[in-house]
Amino acid sequence: MASTSNKGLSSSISTLIYKYEVQSVLYMLEPWEKALFNIILLSIIALSAMTVIQYTPLLYSKLTT
Repeated sequence: MASTSNKGLSSSISTLIYKYEVQSVLYMLEPWEKALFNIILLSIIALSAMTVIQYTPLLYSKLTT
């Protein structure tokens, strides 16, 4: 029974990856281009998250005083 749930989980993850590649047109690119695009995208997301985490307390304290 555990292998069935793993197979379903694996299938759903591969479906999500396929949808991501189709919607962002990554399926047309070569593997090194996909990797470069994903690295840039993850860098932007990480830097945005770090900015929000760093500056939200400052903004909140300025708004409450």
